[in-house]
Amino acid sequence: MFNNELATKIREYKEYSQLINEMEAIKDGIADGLKQFMREAGLETMTVDGFKVSYTDCFRRDIDKKALAAEHSELYAGYLRETTYKRFTVA
Repeated sequence: MFNNELATKIREYKEYSQLINEMEAIKDGIADGLKQFMREAGLETMTVDGFKVSYTDCFRRDIDKKALAAEHSELYAGYLRETTYKRFTVA
């Protein structure tokens, strides 16, 4: 690709990124409204026009990596693994 083509693609990428961010904000606002309705109605699940919507508590257990590293640094270091990955950014 030539510079003009690259610049066009980069501008297009940035424009779509902005549109996605705007749409995500709209989607998040709609979700917040639905969650508020469900909280106020005391619902964890509801079915509307064939759509099942749920807003439930979820639980998970995680290892406190900071505490483990502070209290057992050698053990923590023994289980660290390094991975390599690529990051794509456009600024």
